[in-house]
Amino acid sequence: MSSKSQESNSRRAVLYVDGFNLYHPLCELNDNTLKWLNLWALGQRICQDRQHNLVGVKYCTAFQKRDSDQLSRHKIYINALEAVNVETVYGHYIHADSKPCGECGMVTTHLNEKQTDINLALSLFSDAMQDAFDYAYLLSADSDQAATGKFLRDFFPKKKLITVSPPNKPISDNVANYAVGKRRLNRDDIEKCRFPNYVQAGSLKPIRCPKEYWK
Repeated sequence: MSSKSQESNSRRAVLYVDGFNLYHPLCELNDNTLKWLNLWALGQRICQDRQHNLVGVKYCTAFQKRDSDQLSRHKIYINALEAVNVETVYGHYIHADSKPCGECGMVTTHLNEKQTDINLALSLFSDAMQDAFDYAYLLSADSDQAATGKFLRDFFPKKKLITVSPPNKPISDNVANYAVGKRRLNRDDIEKCRFPNYVQAGSLKPIRCPKEYWK
C-alpha cells in the first residue's frame, strides 16, 4: 500500500449524534425549517475542516408516544435520514414521577428519555473495536460524555476523538480534555445542511418534509 493510500485510510471518520442534545438547541434557533437537518451532509461539512473521509453517521434517539403529531414528524425525519445512510440507534422513554411539591405535596408524571447517552457511547466503542473509524466526531454538549472520551483514549489510543457542540452551546471542557480537536456548530452550518423539501429514497416515493418544517 502506498503512503498516500495509508494516509487516506487513516482519515476515516464517523459522526455520533446525541439526538436530543442536538434537537433542543435547534428549537432555540426559532426556525422550525432547520429541524429538517441532513446529518450526513452536516457530518461531511464538519469533516471537511480536517480533510477527513466521512464513512458513517450514528443518530441516537427515542420515540415519545404522548404527542402523535410529533411522533409522526420524527418517524418521517428518520426515514429521510435512513435514505442518506444515517443509522438510527433507539432508546426509549419511561414515565417518572416528580418530587412532591414542597407546598402542596402534589406529584406530577412526566416522560424521561433513557439510553440515548449510553447508546451513543456503546455505538462508538463497538465501532472502535471493529476498526470502523480513525476519528470519532461526538456531537453532544453533555459533559458526562467525558467518560466516553477517557475510555476511548485509554483502550484505543490510536483512535482520536473530536468533540462537536450543538449550535450556540459551549464545548464541554470535560470532554475536550480527551479530544484532539473541537468544533462549535453555528446557524450557518445548520442552514447549509438542511434537506430539500423532498428527499429521494432510492426507487421509492420521495419523502416529503412535514408541513411544520416546510421551507
